[in-house]
Amino acid sequence: MVSENGLSFSAKFIKNNVKESVIKHYEKQSVVRSLIQLIPFGAMLDTYVTSTFNNILIERSRTFFDELGTGKFILTPELIENEDFLHAFFSTYKNAIYTRQRAKIRFFARLLINSFEISSINEFEDYLKILDELTYREIYILYTLYEFEHEICSSIFGNDRSYIKLINSHKYWNNFTNKITSDLNITSVEMPGLIHRLSRTGCYLEFTGLAYSDKDGSGYTTEVFDKLVKLIEMKREDLSDIENINII
Repeated sequence: MVSENGLSFSAKFIKNNVKESVIKHYEKQSVVRSLIQLIPFGAMLDTYVTSTFNNILIERSRTFFDELGTGKFILTPELIENEDFLHAFFSTYKNAIYTRQRAKIRFFARLLINSFEISSINEFEDYLKILDELTYREIYILYTLYEFEHEICSSIFGNDRSYIKLINSHKYWNNFTNKITSDLNITSVEMPGLIHRLSRTGCYLEFTGLAYSDKDGSGYTTEVFDKLVKLIEMKREDLSDIENINII
C-alpha cells in the first residue's frame, strides 16, 4: 500500500518498479528485455521491502546488463530458452544485485559471458560461489599476489608451479605484503590472518615445508584463481582505486 503522504511503498510496487525501470532502459534491445522479463523479481527481492533500495537495485541491474551487453556472445532467443543458461543467469544476477561494488557486479556479468568456456553447469556454480564468497579486498589481495608471481615466475613456470613459486617467493613476498598493508591501510600484524582466510576458496594455498610460512601465512595463488582471472577477465584497472571503491 502507498501511504497518504506518498512516503512509503509496498514491496510489490518496488519490485515492479525495478523491473519496469530496467526494461525501459533497454527498450531498444529486445532480447535483453526478454531476458529481464524472465527474472522472478518477487522471489529474488523479498528482503528489499522499502523504497530506499529502489534506485540502488535499478543501478545495480543496469551495471550488470551494461556489462553483459559488452560480451563476446550474442544473446539470442534460442539461448534464453536454454535451461542451463537460464539457471546460470538467474543465479548470477541474484548475486550481482546483492553486491555493492560496481567492479564486482561487472565480474559477475563477465563470468556469465564466459560460462560457455566452462565444461558444465556444476563447474560454473563452483566458480560463481567462489566469486560470491570473495570480498572485494580479498580479490584485491589475490590479484596483487598474482601479479607479483607472474612478474617473477612467468618465465620459469613449469609442471610444478607451486614449487617454482615457493623457491622464488622470497623475491617478492615482502614487497607484496608492504603494498597490501599500505593500499588497504592495515597493519602487518593483520596480514597473516587475512591471507590465511583466502584458503577457504581454493584460490590460495599456504606453502608447506618452509619454517617461516607458519608465521606469515605465505603461499601462492592456485590454478583455480588462474581460471577465475580468465573467466572474469580481471585487469588491474578493475582494482585501480581500492580506497575509493565505486559503490552502489
